Amino acid sequence: MAFAVTNVVRGTPEELSLIIADLERRGFEDLRSQPGFRGARLFVAEDRTEAMTVTEWDSREQFLAYRQSEAGRRVVEDAVRWHPKIAFYDV
Repeated sequence: MAFAVTNVVRGTPEELSLIIADLERRGFEDLRSQPGFRGARLFVAEDRTEAMTVTEWDSREQFLAYRQSEAGRRVVEDAVRWHPKIAFYDV
């Protein structure tokens, strides 16, 4: 079964501009090389006070393997400062 992960962050338009710049700088290149990775998208609210990333994976197990990898741990460590709301979905 496919698996999706959402990360939602909220803040002022100024804070969100920093978050978006950070995401664009980092990009999704590390993810593209991960086994089971299907794709990622960034959504930004019209008022620029909320952003959401959605990543899709072939399976929950492949997502967890990525999260436990060195690259995955770095992403988590970087994201913690933005206090994202994270949710997991079977697709």
